[in-house]
Amino acid sequence: MFETSSGDGEKLALRARCFALLGVFFCASVQCEAADVWGGSLALASDYLVRGISRSNDQAAPQLDLHYSNSAGFLAGVFASNTQIDPYQPRNVELSAFIGFAWSLGEAWRTKILVSHYAYPWNKTGADYNYDEVDLDLAYQGWLHVSAGYSPNTPRYLPYPYDALVGEAEKSAEISVQRPLVGTFSYTAGVGYSFLNGPDSGGYTYWSIGGSYDLQSVSLVLSYVDTSAEAKSLFYNAAATGRWTGTVIWRF
Repeated sequence: MFETSSGDGEKLALRARCFALLGVFFCASVQCEAADVWGGSLALASDYLVRGISRSNDQAAPQLDLHYSNSAGFLAGVFASNTQIDPYQPRNVELSAFIGFAWSLGEAWRTKILVSHYAYPWNKTGADYNYDEVDLDLAYQGWLHVSAGYSPNTPRYLPYPYDALVGEAEKSAEISVQRPLVGTFSYTAGVGYSFLNGPDSGGYTYWSIGGSYDLQSVSLVLSYVDTSAEAKSLFYNAAATGRWTGTVIWRF
């Protein structure tokens, strides 16, 4: 059974306030009659990693992204990926949806806030893995990103003596860069830290380094991903340990 802490009311209130705030942003964008922009991508990743943790059991994952934005700053989109969070269960699908708002801070800086919901509708445990997240991203000239995230109910399995899947608060922060090196080849690097509350709470560091090669609408990405030892005690074999990953992305 999925367990939650006694602060469920506060978590729901926080979620409601975030959606209400973004609703105000949406109304403002509609009144401005801003131009609509639609886009998306198809990708094939050798491993679906989130903050250094595999959601596809170290296997390949096809992925689809569809999103909408307008010049007033309103953002919305959906994302789908193959997953296998529990290696003892069949492969599943992650479906996520987000709404948000982006705005400029001068000529060089741009900020966006996103509220997302993640669901795994065909998982045998039902909605036990579903969770919500709020993310704030600050970008400098498009190549430097500093971000922070908060989830009130990140799922995590606790072994004996708990033997339960619980939803606990998670706080994370990371910094990443992507800079051109030669022609359409760019180097990428990032480092972050995530902390989970609850029983046997703890935090871990994750980082990556790699490169991206762009061929018009297609990108080839290769990255080396690693996590600190603490990640193993929190996520066991799902935590990356010196792992190479590759992704092919077609944007449309």
